[in-house]
This record gives sequence, C-alpha cells and structure tokens, in this order.
Amino acid sequence: MDAVTIASIAGRAAVAAVVPGYVRDIYSALSDSQSDVKAAESQGLAGLEEEAKKQRVVMEFQAHQARVAQELAIAERIASSHEVQIEEYYDGSGKGHVGLKTEGESIAVGASGEGRRVTKRIIRFTGWGQSASSAGEA
Repeated sequence: MDAVTIASIAGRAAVAAVVPGYVRDIYSALSDSQSDVKAAESQGLAGLEEEAKKQRVVMEFQAHQARVAQELAIAERIASSHEVQIEEYYDGSGKGHVGLKTEGESIAVGASGEGRRVTKRIIRFTGWGQSASSAGEA
C-alpha cells in the first residue's frame, strides 16, 4: 500500500471514531439527495419537479423521525436525572371576520384575520439519578 491509501484509510477511521453516527447519516443523506438532483437535472424540468416532490416527502418523513428521536432522548434523560423541571406553553388562537356591505348599487365584501402562536418549551435536567435498571440491581 502506498502512503495515499494508508492516509485515506486512517482518515476514514478517524472520522468514524470522532464524528457521531447521526452526523455521518445526515452527510450521507445530503450527498445522496445532491446526486439525485443532478440526475434529475439531465431529465429536464419535469424530472426536476418530480425529484423535488420526492425529496419534500422524504424531508417531511425525516423531520417526523427527528421529532420522535428528540422526544425519546428527552424521555431517557428524564429517566436518568435526579431532578427535572419542565415548563411548556402552547397557544394557537385566531380570529376571523367576513363582511358584506351594500349601499345603493354598490357592494363591498371584506375579510380579515388575525392569528397568534405562542410556543415555549423549557426542560431543565439536574444531576444524574439512578436509572430504573441500576436501582433494581443496587
């Protein structure tokens, strides 16, 4: 083996040891989507639009998976914490108005809307408590 091959193998091993798996997965997904976009570009606008729709669906699915993974990570951290403080505020309110006004031969139609969205989520973990499995063993 030459020095370039050895350096390449060592570099990949270092990246695998240092970079978390989810970062490698994100990089791989981005790289794959870029290759799909480049392949769709050669098929013209119709192919590119179809690829954009496909990637939109995939991204929505991955966003859902990320939210589930986040909630699972929070649940695991809650289980292993000594003290947990959670504050959550959610408010999604809105108002709407539609009107019709007639004067003589003129008619006026109007619509208005107002929306408000408040979201605040604070989760504080303090210390490390005994997990359920280690508490049973002790």
